[in-house]
Amino acid sequence: MNSLFNFDTQPLLQAFGLIFIALGVVIRVGMWKKWYWRGKGTAYSYIPIGVIFLLYSFNDPAGAQLGPAYWIYLAVYAIPIALGVWWVLRPPAFVKPDWVRWIEAYPEKTCQAMQKDALGDPEWERHVTSPKSVEAWAKSLERGKPASKAGNNTRK
Repeated sequence: MNSLFNFDTQPLLQAFGLIFIALGVVIRVGMWKKWYWRGKGTAYSYIPIGVIFLLYSFNDPAGAQLGPAYWIYLAVYAIPIALGVWWVLRPPAFVKPDWVRWIEAYPEKTCQAMQKDALGDPEWERHVTSPKSVEAWAKSLERGKPASKAGNNTRK
């Protein structure tokens, strides 16, 4: 697959695909948390986006190999597209990291207080290391004192 600048874009598309998949896995296992308060659902689509990049990188070879049955290959695109849309609009629990499920188990008002506190505290991630640390954080916020100011350090 050649581009306007006459170089093979297949490795570049595959690299983008692998990067998106890796980011999605890092988010899913809870290693990267900063995304959550800024764009809650968008990061869930990283794995399907990566799969789309990988599929697209094989468009030309698939078209040459499959001939008239190429439409089947194109139809496969519907799977990661549908998953990506579903995971952004109504993410199922299995795509959410544990710490997100712990936070989202609290009432909306508490979650909003957590967001406000997290955006003002660069070390907020210490509050989501376990269900107990999230509970302590929620209780401190419900009492009206952000955990970062109340001296409530839940770090293990």
